[in-house]
Amino acid sequence: MERAAALRLDAEWARVRTGRPASSSGTRMRMRMLSDVISALTPHAENDLALSARLSLRYGDLARHHFDTGRRADALSAVEKAVRHCAEPARHDDEHARWYARALISQSVYLAEPLSDELGLPRYSFRPHGEQPCGQDRLAGLAAVEATHRAIAVWERLDLSDPVNREGLAQAHVFLGDRLEELGRPVDAAEWAVRAEREFHALWQRPDPAERAHAAMLEHLGDQLERRLRRCPFEGGLTQLHKRGLLPRRRLPLAVLSARIDGVAPEAVAEGLGLERAEVDRILRAHSWRAVWRFDVRQADGSWEPLTHPWRGMDAVTDCTAEAVAAELTDAFLHSSDVPPEPTPWRFALWWDEEGHLDGSRFRTTSAPAATKASTPPPSPSPVPSVDPS
Repeated sequence: MERAAALRLDAEWARVRTGRPASSSGTRMRMRMLSDVISALTPHAENDLALSARLSLRYGDLARHHFDTGRRADALSAVEKAVRHCAEPARHDDEHARWYARALISQSVYLAEPLSDELGLPRYSFRPHGEQPCGQDRLAGLAAVEATHRAIAVWERLDLSDPVNREGLAQAHVFLGDRLEELGRPVDAAEWAVRAEREFHALWQRPDPAERAHAAMLEHLGDQLERRLRRCPFEGGLTQLHKRGLLPRRRLPLAVLSARIDGVAPEAVAEGLGLERAEVDRILRAHSWRAVWRFDVRQADGSWEPLTHPWRGMDAVTDCTAEAVAAELTDAFLHSSDVPPEPTPWRFALWWDEEGHLDGSRFRTTSAPAATKASTPPPSPSPVPSVDPS
């Protein structure tokens, strides 16, 4: 009787959880009910795999509530119980295995939360020279990758002729790419974005009743892949993706442009990406990139104050490196009336397409103290593009 009552209470919760309470009192009532469900299921879960799996779902609901309300530690505690209660049932039932894989993915998301900013974008994705997470957060990120790999292994054991299982595996690959990008591994992250994109294309054949949702997913994957490819180094990054067949043909112009912005010679770009030199030249002529720059001056209180136009602006650039664009802009700045008097420090950053985190700039420099400048010979002049800051 107690088991039957627990199942009835769980079924009632399953109906209630889909609602959207309009007040905090409604949320408190829901959480009280969820606590009652967990208490009712717990005594029967130890020797009943089906109830143990169902208890895992309810701990997952609790973890999601804690995470959504900013209590990450409580969310991690609850999701660990969700994972533990579903591990054994997953060995015996495919539906329970799916629940287990999803619990592992949720665990990975909660573990990795400190590695993303308030917009959900990777906070430390500019390795090796960008800001790094603290040791504790990095360990959490590595644990998130491990949890995602475990989820992938669960999906791979299931019947992949079933579209539900194939979609679950593809989504797990998306999450793996997210976790790797958060750890500053854009090449690995790009690889899994490509794999997931191909899997979703194969899974969703036209006509599809949910075509709009699937198109949104593919657009999201495309945006992720572009962001990651922009951060890949040329040698050992874009070149390796190309050799392994993981650089989509439609992304070759982006790869060519990225390499040229970073100063790679056109002949080296052609060789590294398996293109004819004429094709590289054609791409560079046909695709400009938007240089976005900003000069900042140090204030008396130590803060940096951005300057106004023309020292903060943007322009389209064709077949030119970030270093060359930066050289022309800094030369113009140094010969302008806006350059601050010594010893006031100033700094300069140049981005591709949009202004962002300094660690993500394609070129960055900070003025050296006068004593350092006097002891250092000036750099040799180099060709510069026609970027007019006026």
